[in-house]
Amino acid sequence: MKMVKMRKSVFVSTIVVSSLLFGSVGAFAGTGIEAIKAKLNHNIKFVLDGSKWTPKDQSGNNLSALVYSGSTYVPLRAVSEALGAEVDFDANSSTITINSSGDSGVPYNDVTASAPAATSAPAATSAPAATSAPATPSTPSTPSTSNGKTFGSAIPVGKSVSFDDPYSYDGLAYTGNYTVSVTSVKSVTRSEIAALGFREPEANSLIEYKLAKVKIVLKNGKLISDDNHENTYVSVALIPELWGSKTSDGNSIIGVTDYGFTGSLDDALDQATDGKKLLSGQTYNYTAEGLVIVPVTKGSTNYLTIQLNNKDDYDNSFFYFNLQ
Repeated sequence: MKMVKMRKSVFVSTIVVSSLLFGSVGAFAGTGIEAIKAKLNHNIKFVLDGSKWTPKDQSGNNLSALVYSGSTYVPLRAVSEALGAEVDFDANSSTITINSSGDSGVPYNDVTASAPAATSAPAATSAPAATSAPATPSTPSTPSTSNGKTFGSAIPVGKSVSFDDPYSYDGLAYTGNYTVSVTSVKSVTRSEIAALGFREPEANSLIEYKLAKVKIVLKNGKLISDDNHENTYVSVALIPELWGSKTSDGNSIIGVTDYGFTGSLDDALDQATDGKKLLSGQTYNYTAEGLVIVPVTKGSTNYLTIQLNNKDDYDNSFFYFNLQ
């Protein structure tokens, strides 16, 4: 899982690149607006002044970061106001005004703005679903004899796989041993997704959604080095990467939603790690179990996919879990 950490010292540069998200993504020729294809990444999280934070729009709907041409863009208004600034959009002059003092008193009303329809990728519609627990009862996971590295040896529901997942990049290194299982799965509808206050995913003949309960057990998590003093949170670093879903016939959807709703895996991880940071000389252990929304390819056998930090052997860097 990626984490976007917002600090006031980087606010100015952030709002410049994130102005793209003030309105809808789209274009009409001759208007100075360019049509693009971008993806919403619901797996990117935000940390505001050391605490996890979920940006929301004026109606209270959760917002996600957008990925376009290798860059990540964040919701301008939500981020600005969270940092004490006010944002206003003048549709007549196509001007975004940012008041860093946060006391301009300019009301927000851009309903007259003419904005073309959004262009979204299939994964962009992933959002939290209903808070009810999956229909299949959770059962204790037992070690799986399958290794989970191929679709044919995918980990069955209720079984688990254990693996080490070391990380090392730019002076930050840590490691841990994880035991992961999908303990239950059920299908969820678009209306159930909307029931939590998220925008209802658009109808798509190729995509449906699963609500999976995922259990993670960490043993012997350790910080090896932190040369740049990043003070990384345990709940950010010592977690396997939930990559998305794949099918054996080559289809894949990148990204899951594991936060922002009651009973989510992210909530369970927060409780299990208690806001701790990685410190040298300490050993970390936890058990967390919570819900994850997984967009899947309709009409196919789908697998929840975890990817290791070490991607040198890319094809061998994945673990597959049955979602049937």
